[in-house]
Amino acid sequence: MKLIKNVLHKGELVDIAVENGKIADIGKLTGDGVDFGGAKIYPGLIDTHSHGCIGKDTMDADLQEMSEYYLKCGTTTWYPTTMTVSKEDIVRATSVDLSNIRGANIPGFHLEGPFINAKYKGAQNERFVIPPTMELIKRCKKVKKITLAPESEGALDFIRECPAVVSIGHSTCDYDTARAAFAAGAKCLTHTFNCMSPMHHRAPGPIPAGAECGAYAEVICDGVHIHPAMIRLLCKLYGKRRIVLISDSVRAAGMPDGVYELGGLPITVTDGKAYTEGGNLAGSTATLFYCVKKAVEFGIPEEDAVMMATENPARLMGLRRKGKIKIGYDADFIIVDNDFNLIASIARGEF
Repeated sequence: MKLIKNVLHKGELVDIAVENGKIADIGKLTGDGVDFGGAKIYPGLIDTHSHGCIGKDTMDADLQEMSEYYLKCGTTTWYPTTMTVSKEDIVRATSVDLSNIRGANIPGFHLEGPFINAKYKGAQNERFVIPPTMELIKRCKKVKKITLAPESEGALDFIRECPAVVSIGHSTCDYDTARAAFAAGAKCLTHTFNCMSPMHHRAPGPIPAGAECGAYAEVICDGVHIHPAMIRLLCKLYGKRRIVLISDSVRAAGMPDGVYELGGLPITVTDGKAYTEGGNLAGSTATLFYCVKKAVEFGIPEEDAVMMATENPARLMGLRRKGKIKIGYDADFIIVDNDFNLIASIARGEF
């Protein structure tokens, strides 16, 4: 049994016992351990949307170093996210053995494409856009989340049948189509505001539809993709329990400015901002911890911002033992100082 000593949890100074990767006890416990001198402890961060980092990408089918990097940066669980590429490349990328990956946990994959609308392709390759098909999903057994455009042919039937969490994104869908998708079982909006029909007073689009239907809203809170006022507005519209902060990071995260590749297309990173040749934003170079910190900077209370990157994504993805600090839950933590600087990151009880 390991002890994490003197950490501030919900305003109370406690010790946390960890055994077999789980939280075994919480309170004033006897025994020696790692003493953090009253620093704050939160659940480990969960990133449901990340393409890559440190020069690597999900499509490379090489996840080990990325998982180690993410753990060092406060992300203790992540969903490697694919691009709109050929079906064979998607099958190859999502067939990686996840059982021995060290660092951040990987419960499964997120397919962002190829079931999208080319009009809002963003940094995706429209050459590989196809209507939703269960044939591909049956070949990608580790996929846990799928982004699609619900206006695509057969999309509503696909949503009803799909075993993974379905999120609306890269879509021109209107308000009524979005409501139909949520009624069919869709649960989320992918990087809300980006690559979707905007809100208009006579054509409200998918964002108000999701708010009315109880959906979750992913949002890239890196200070580049969304103005802070819109982050605050989204929090009021959806409530703090249905916002999911994501990084949407690409292989340029943790790397210097330069030219990189995303889904087979070139992207250029200048001053930490990634763009396609056509001028579209191409994901972010941020970590999820950085996005949580930006949310706090934008006026979101710290505990709410952390919830949006821990408890909320865990609930969305059905991770029943993650996202909270409770006895029996996975021993995934971040430890921060009073200025919300990362001191330590722990997954499965291991630093």
